[in-house]
Amino acid sequence: MREVQEARKLVEEHGRLGAIARSDSRGLVEIVAAYGADEEVGIPSFLYSGWAMTALPHSKIPDDEAWRLENGQVVLLVEPGRRAAPGKADEWVGVPYGPTARLILIYLQTEALRTGSRSVELGGSMNAWFKRLDKKAGGNSYNLVRQQAERIATCRLTFHSERNGVRAVRNQSIVEEGLLFSASATHDERQSSMFSEGVVLSEGFFNSLREHAVPLEERAIRHISHSSMAIDVYCWLAYRLHSIRRPTPIPWPALHRQFGPSYGALGAFKRAFLSKVLPAALAVYPEAAEKGVEVTDKGLILRYTPPPIAPKSLA
Repeated sequence: MREVQEARKLVEEHGRLGAIARSDSRGLVEIVAAYGADEEVGIPSFLYSGWAMTALPHSKIPDDEAWRLENGQVVLLVEPGRRAAPGKADEWVGVPYGPTARLILIYLQTEALRTGSRSVELGGSMNAWFKRLDKKAGGNSYNLVRQQAERIATCRLTFHSERNGVRAVRNQSIVEEGLLFSASATHDERQSSMFSEGVVLSEGFFNSLREHAVPLEERAIRHISHSSMAIDVYCWLAYRLHSIRRPTPIPWPALHRQFGPSYGALGAFKRAFLSKVLPAALAVYPEAAEKGVEVTDKGLILRYTPPPIAPKSLA
């Protein structure tokens, strides 16, 4: 993509501050400069390929509302769970959303594959991972992380597909069981018992993840962790580009359905996608920026590009 290549050239020739002074896209220059200067690649992260083709909402929707996303012949329905407590009325928990939910999902899947276990800790290890992303899972952001973890733990996914007149429905939960602090827990209680928080991924989801894991670069996620849509686009490109054998057009309406259903109009989505989202995703996937993605009036043309992280055996 031309904008990313120009930003990289400015940074190489003039440094970060000089590039900012010479560019109209400060945000893009900041990402390019930070990614280029970051030598801490980190361990590979992983995401189930199904999440590379579908996505959670970018912002909060009503807690009792389901999320529906259509991509080709597949429809993903994410239904919110309920919170039940003795002597209290049941409460809708809500569907997970935004960048924090995506970071938690990537953490859960990465840890499960790294350890070979469906049981994943939500305490010290997750806090350390968030710190590597220049974020904090404790302090003022603890409630946000806890809320999104609860939404992930209680929601239910249903994949609906239809081909040649045959309909298929597959129900799946991400989490089989979990131990999460309530919102009323004090800071001291959380800190003293942090390691007791954790979840067990469902067997079906874990098996699917083991068979269809997409390797991601932790350094890349670190520098786009503020943008849920940039994370989605980066993961999608990491999944799609290395399997393409011939130039593949992706029309704007299809991109709108997959990444921007919260945008009411195609034009509004297209402007945001081209001005901020796609440049940010390509800024942390240099090979794709150079030859993997071409922007046209009709949409994008994707071409073969090596994956950001070489696939490794998970055995």
